[in-house]
Order: sequence, then C-alpha cells, then structure tokens
Amino acid sequence: MAAQSGKQYELKEVVLRLAEGRSLYSDQAISNADAAVDVMRKELMQQDREVLCVVNLNAKMKPINFNIVSVGNLTQTVADIPFITKSAICSGASSTILLHTHPSGDPTPSREDVELTKRVVEAGKLIGISCVDHVIVGCGTGHTFSMREQGTVDFDPTYRGIAAESIMNVAEESGSYHGKEQNMDNRTEKKMEEISIKFGKGLAEPFTGKDGKEYMRILIPNQDKGDHTPWASFALPAKSVHENKYGKGLWAKIPADGTTTVTKAVQVGEQDGKRIWENQKTAVPNRELKARVEAYKSRDRESARGKLEQLTAQVAEKLSPNTDRPRARAAGMEK
Repeated sequence: MAAQSGKQYELKEVVLRLAEGRSLYSDQAISNADAAVDVMRKELMQQDREVLCVVNLNAKMKPINFNIVSVGNLTQTVADIPFITKSAICSGASSTILLHTHPSGDPTPSREDVELTKRVVEAGKLIGISCVDHVIVGCGTGHTFSMREQGTVDFDPTYRGIAAESIMNVAEESGSYHGKEQNMDNRTEKKMEEISIKFGKGLAEPFTGKDGKEYMRILIPNQDKGDHTPWASFALPAKSVHENKYGKGLWAKIPADGTTTVTKAVQVGEQDGKRIWENQKTAVPNRELKARVEAYKSRDRESARGKLEQLTAQVAEKLSPNTDRPRARAAGMEK
C-alpha cells in the first residue's frame, strides 16, 4: 500500500456575478416588453453589421436588462445557444426576447433566422426560460419583423422532447450563425404531432409538486350525471396551460399519440360507517383524454338544443289556432 505524500490538490470555486454595462434611455417608461423592444430598435437600427441581442424579462414580462450576445460582420455573427441563454440564466429571467439586425435594411427573416429561433425556443423549454419573440431590425430603416406576430415560429413553451444535441447544434459544421448566404442545417426534423385540449377555468386548480415545481390539476367532468363519486383528474406543468384570447377558458397542447396518467378516487371499502377511498391511476391515450375533457361541451349543446326544441314547441302551440274557437264563432254568426 503506497504511503500518502500529504500533498493536497485544489478544486477552485467560481462565483458568477453580473457586471453592468452601458444603459439605454427613453422618454417613455420601459415597463413592458414592447417598450424594451422599441428602445432596442432605435439602438440597433444604427448598426452597420449583424448584431445579436437578448432582452431578459421577469415573471411579469417587465424588462430586467439586455445583453449584446455578439457583433459580427455584414453577413454573419456568432450565435451559440449557451451564449444566447447565459445572461438570462444569470439574471434570473423568466423569459427572453431575441433581436438581431439585417444590415441590408430588409427585416424579412431568412430560413437560417427561423431555424435559429426554433432552437432557441426549444433550448428555453429545457432550462425553463421561454423565448417569447424574435424581432429582426433593418439597419438604417428601423423596419422590424416580429416572428411571433407574423406566426413564423411557434413560441408555445410546451416541452416537446426535442433531442438536446439537436438544440445545441446551431450549425452542422460551424459555430457561427450565417445570414442568407448559407444554410445551417439541411436535415428535416420530424415534429411530434400535438393536439389541443380546451377546458374551463373552473376545472383547473394549481398546486406545487413534491419536486417544488408548479403544476395544474385538470378535473375531468363525470360523463354520467348520476355519478357523484369524485371526479377524475390529471396534471400538467403550470407553464404549459394558457388562457384563451377571450380570457374565459384555458387550453394546453399534448402529444397526439402519447398517454397521460389519470387519477380517480375509487371506493375500496367501509370502516366504522366511513367510506375508504384509494387513488386509482390509469394511463389514458391522449386522444381519448381530449374527448373526456371536452365531453361537457357536447352535453351543453344537447341541453341547449333540448331547451330550444321545448321552447319552439311551446311557442308553436300558443300560435296555433284553437279548433274550438272557430266553431264557437261560427255558431254565434248563425244565430
């Protein structure tokens, strides 16, 4: 057995801190994402080369800071995913907006712009920091193109399970992001088919899981009106549940061919006059789950149709002539 030399080996600790750079100023309060984008647009339109920038936002979509990720030349700039996400992680951001310039003045996105954005969105899903938009600014003109507003890229933060190595590889052979002159990746990515499920706000309740993360428990209405046992339910990450545009309902996307664990309390016996319940978990195909969740819609339609038919019948009965009255009138006339 070798004798110990007494020599000690060092493993250094590093401390990460944000260093403040220059500030941008505006006559208007920079209290929301649109205001931050407007300030950055005025700054970036003065550039004569490709500049990539990230605006970091807090949970209330208020700007925290901005970070110039890289400054390139007329046709390209470095756009490695770790550099794009680094300032957001260090700033404790909940979401980000990506901006970059087109020296030509035309903000129309190239195929490479779109592919980069998709990778940033997917990377954000993995680290829990959503990319909510990618705005391209035309140098000299100030014209902008919002990929979110134009529907160019799906910024839905729902996790899709894309391979991590596919996300992190910005280019097949290069660590640089090129403009319109080169293709980043000619491979065709197979996208997972998804379906949307819609449900009322009253059917969703938030809770914190044992892992400390926020979830939403979705209740499934009993299809049998006579079934008074506890409703079945399933859980989704809270950030994957969204309000509809009218603010009256919720929706979420789930893999079309996947399964979801549905939980329901089932009575397994009685003791001292009290029912004993046990949670029963079942893997339900997502297409079937969608039908179960949205079954109340068809019931509501049937109920409304029944009420309409009943009302129509009542009105028709009131408007129809009474056969006894004409005879009485006729008898009176004969007299």
